[in-house]
Amino acid sequence: MAKNAPKKVPHQTPGKSSSPSTLVGWKHPLAALLLLVAIGWAVATVFATTTNDFPKIGEVPVLFGIGKWNYVIAAAVGFAAMSVADRTRPAPGPGEPGKLANRWAGPAMVTSAIIGLLWIVVFYVVGGTDTTIPVYSDLGQWNIVIGMGFILASFGFAMKWE
Repeated sequence: MAKNAPKKVPHQTPGKSSSPSTLVGWKHPLAALLLLVAIGWAVATVFATTTNDFPKIGEVPVLFGIGKWNYVIAAAVGFAAMSVADRTRPAPGPGEPGKLANRWAGPAMVTSAIIGLLWIVVFYVVGGTDTTIPVYSDLGQWNIVIGMGFILASFGFAMKWE
């Protein structure tokens, strides 16, 4: 190839960029819908796994029959929503390593670790008393899992920190 040969530039329609800058298509609404389903399922699980019935509805046999597995289903739908939402992010253009410098990762890491530690400490402190915290006390030993989940998430944030 000659030294002074012009570079080939791909044809672009005027006013349109080669990388999408807006969230379009069916994936973004699907991610939002899955997230709403996950949140709704988690709220419904609180009613299904406690002695409370749904207000003005009563028991829902499907949810009550599954029991504690409802938490796993809500988490799986939430992870599916995050996976679909991740695919709606536009790819960075050439020469753009990433516009966000992950400045949020350090504070998110510290915050998540502190929340996890406090969650477990409050569980052990409140567990030895007659004090009840509305949803917190109903979770029982699952509070340790939730606290450890926050601590595990802090390690995930640490991997994003530059």
